[in-house]
Amino acid sequence: MGRIVGEVLAGAATAAALAYLSLYVVGYGAEGAGLGEGCMGGFAILGIMSMVVPPVYLLGCAVGVYFVGRIGNQTGSFLATLGGVFLGLPVIALLCFYMWAVDEYMTLGIEKVIIWPLVFLAAPIGATIGFNLTRRYKEPPSF
Repeated sequence: MGRIVGEVLAGAATAAALAYLSLYVVGYGAEGAGLGEGCMGGFAILGIMSMVVPPVYLLGCAVGVYFVGRIGNQTGSFLATLGGVFLGLPVIALLCFYMWAVDEYMTLGIEKVIIWPLVFLAAPIGATIGFNLTRRYKEPPSF
């Protein structure tokens, strides 16, 4: 149980770190290139970031889960881990649609406390499922 929780948390932490790093790099590079100037400059930077950050977040989820899952004498498939990330995408879309569709006055506000962490943990949970479906033990070397 601790290993699975560690995989999910490592996937989320790696994804967040890489996403923030890509935000910084893209923002700094776009500002240095002069894209942030003018009336529509902010929208240009926002458009570039919206194309760069989601794939980096998903790849970070897979990498974090895979590296923690490989600790010790266990291994699994990276492609299954990456495929598991994409299992979390429909969950993220449904949760975001729910948050958008439900009127703010119809909820008590507690749903937001529960749903927002699920939005950010859906991809690492999917990656953990994908990795654990292909988990196997490394064979000890034969002499």
